[in-house]
Amino acid sequence: MSRSASPSRRTAVTPESSGAASPAAGQPSDSVAIVVILPVKAEARDRFRKMLFAVVEAMVKEPDFVNTWVHEDLNDPDTLVLYETWACSSEHLLEHHLKKPYRQAYEAALPEMLKAERRIVFLKPAMAVYPKQRA
Repeated sequence: MSRSASPSRRTAVTPESSGAASPAAGQPSDSVAIVVILPVKAEARDRFRKMLFAVVEAMVKEPDFVNTWVHEDLNDPDTLVLYETWACSSEHLLEHHLKKPYRQAYEAALPEMLKAERRIVFLKPAMAVYPKQRA
């Protein structure tokens, strides 16, 4: 279940067109985790990070936002990988949060800043493990 948005053209984002499925039977529809893979052009690195970090700072204020981690690929510092958790359905995330005004400039600039397609992978829980509290 992944979605790619071409950096050379804007495409409509829907679970149906992206291959992302609606939550499976028995899966909570009020939470979603995603991984976003962003291969950035080297010459756009600083601009991209500034814009991305501004979007992340705005996301934190959303009532459905749970958390996010922004990672840098160890083998390619120009590829960033985000892990996000939201307290909403995948449909609500696509239709509501990805269309917020604070994302407009970032989304419009992606085609010129990315060297390959952005990939968004929707996840469902398979197992959760938490470390024991340490003394």
